[in-house]
Amino acid sequence: MVKKKTVQGLMALTVLLWSTGSVQARDLLKDVQADVFVLGGGSTLVDAQYFDSAGRLMHSRFDVGPKFSVGVAVPYGKLLNIETAFSGGPNNLWLTNTNIFPHTQSDGSVVEYPARFYAGSLSAVFHAPFSYRHFRPYAEGGVEYDRYTPTRGAIATARNHGWATVNTALLTHNDKFGMNVGVGIDRKFTKRITFRIDLRDHITSSPAFGIPPAQTEASIAIFPVKGRANNIMYTAGILYHLGKL
Repeated sequence: MVKKKTVQGLMALTVLLWSTGSVQARDLLKDVQADVFVLGGGSTLVDAQYFDSAGRLMHSRFDVGPKFSVGVAVPYGKLLNIETAFSGGPNNLWLTNTNIFPHTQSDGSVVEYPARFYAGSLSAVFHAPFSYRHFRPYAEGGVEYDRYTPTRGAIATARNHGWATVNTALLTHNDKFGMNVGVGIDRKFTKRITFRIDLRDHITSSPAFGIPPAQTEASIAIFPVKGRANNIMYTAGILYHLGKL
């Protein structure tokens, strides 16, 4: 009997604590405001490079590729939002031996190395103090941590078919700190749903995928990149407002 009453008491206490915690959490969350968003589109990665490999002039470039972006934005006042986002998608790397003409994949003068770009960012979004027919422009800037990574297919291609004028090479990912700047426009559909068009430049130093700029004991393949890479993303999608209006 005592054991049964003890169990019943513990169950009652658990229900009481749970209900109290739920009320406190609900009271806390009712004042929280945030916009969650999902965007999709594409990007152009501007980072063409020329370099010499065993007397051959090589040219590298990146493909246009589809992109996605998901994240959360928290308002601070009427004009400023702090936004965190995760973005990514493919930008395949192409390497061309310009000494062979015409340039075709069939003769080996053009080789594709599939690659992916990912970015985790923290940005400040500044909205205009006005809107026109529910359209409201904004500008943004932020910092980010980026990864350029070759696919398994790209790693296998470099290992089995080589890189530039060498017979084999090892590709790995590059992690880089970067920044982003951009502009966009929001169009409010309802009190909670907003349509967004976003143009954003993700800026890092040029990726080399682990290939050194000069020959070493571990690698005779070279990729002497220099300058910066500009991954210009153009996306559109929906923001959904959470919390009080």
